[in-house]
Amino acid sequence: MTAGVDAATIAQAGRLAWPGVALSDQTLAAHLARQRQEDPEGAVETAHAADYYLAVALAHREPAAMRIFEAQLVPEIASSLRRLRLPGGTTDEVIQALRVELLVGEPVAPIGDFGGRGPLAAWLRVTATRKAIKLVRRTTREETLDERLLEQWPDATPGPARRHLVGTYTAELKRAIAAALAGLEVRQRNLLRQHVLDGLTIDELALLYRTHRATCARWLADARADLARHTRRHLTTALGLARDEVESVLRMLDSDIELSLSRLLREP
Repeated sequence: MTAGVDAATIAQAGRLAWPGVALSDQTLAAHLARQRQEDPEGAVETAHAADYYLAVALAHREPAAMRIFEAQLVPEIASSLRRLRLPGGTTDEVIQALRVELLVGEPVAPIGDFGGRGPLAAWLRVTATRKAIKLVRRTTREETLDERLLEQWPDATPGPARRHLVGTYTAELKRAIAAALAGLEVRQRNLLRQHVLDGLTIDELALLYRTHRATCARWLADARADLARHTRRHLTTALGLARDEVESVLRMLDSDIELSLSRLLREP
């Protein structure tokens, strides 16, 4: 078994490389001990001790470390992903997905799994590349979100009339939701995906976006409202009906669309 670099050496290297990052000796030592218990053969290499220190600080969401992640590591990830010639918007989606997967978690975020046996930037680039390949190989997240919305669409007015309308209009409704999602801002789409698909709460989203809970709640409410408004507009155009006729269709489909989407997307 390789003992590897001790906590004191890691702390010295980390504070030299990242003087603004405040990580206590106790937190670092406890993290290192826990990781070695889980992986006795793992060892932090001397050359990457500072990177290990930064990863542990990120795992414990130390503010200065989070700023370094955004300012120094995200551009490296983005540069690596650009070389893959990904479809439009995929790079931003991968980076945002990595923020969720690596920087959100209690009590320690998953980036704490970094073992310090190579550069942190390289570990992140490999992780991002694998994520990008998975995303390209499967249905787009917008389509997945469309399906999730329609799967959970309220079914409060059963009967022959409603079944006929569902059969007639559901395809148009799905297209309207897809178009509405495409028209949202990137942050709004990400918020809805993370809330509906990833199950993140308002508190977790606020932590991820490094903003106040109330601000994040307002962003999510605005995203819901914009999605509902754009969906109604696209559906009106697609069906070629007057606005009041569309409202009648929506009512038959249980159908105050804003109320339905708000119910679906509300905070758990």
